[in-house]
Amino acid sequence: MTRLAKLIALTLSITTGAVSSVYAAQKVLDNEKAINQIQTSVEQQQFDDSTLEKFTVAMYAVQDVAKEFEVKLQQEQSTEKQQQLQANAREAMVDEIEQAGLEVKTYTTIAQLVRQDEALRQRVMNIVNDQDNS
Repeated sequence: MTRLAKLIALTLSITTGAVSSVYAAQKVLDNEKAINQIQTSVEQQQFDDSTLEKFTVAMYAVQDVAKEFEVKLQQEQSTEKQQQLQANAREAMVDEIEQAGLEVKTYTTIAQLVRQDEALRQRVMNIVNDQDNS
């Protein structure tokens, strides 16, 4: 698995939890409608390079938060404290995404689409490579 694929898989799994926590109080779409929205998003949504650059910045920041809290979680024995650490991690990830200039929903949508859309994945990989080379 490539470095980008691992990053995307990690951030998608983490932000899925973050998004569900952030929006838990809001009305949730049923599964069928959500799946249809994701499928049509591939066809309808075009993200400009600026948005994808923000996504990659947020992706790295979320990965850093995940690594930081993973160590803390492994060291903690109390289930209650682990749950609090997880909540803190989700909040920190949401903050990082928003500081990068994206809404959590946009970040999560891009992360999901990158896994499904080869052309979008290639654009993100090119941006990551450009950032790594600068």
